[in-house]
Amino acid sequence: VNTVLGSRYVGGIRDFVEGWRKNLILFQDTIDEWMTCQKGWMYLETIFSSPDIVRQLPAAAKMFQTVDKSWKAIMKLTNDDCLAV
Repeated sequence: VNTVLGSRYVGGIRDFVEGWRKNLILFQDTIDEWMTCQKGWMYLETIFSSPDIVRQLPAAAKMFQTVDKSWKAIMKLTNDDCLAV
């Protein structure tokens, strides 16, 4: 896309190409944020799957379970509707 934008022949479609560039950057930023969130989730999942931690921190464990269900539901909806991204 950057190559097309750098072309001297882009004049008539510049707005279209810039729109694509903007969407691709947004898509990449979204994927990057999801990956960061998933890394944190994987770390916390191992902690909150421990029965000992659940016993010691019941409120935090319940909150994690709520967020976990929400995260999985969002990712499932995104997967089911490819146009969501």
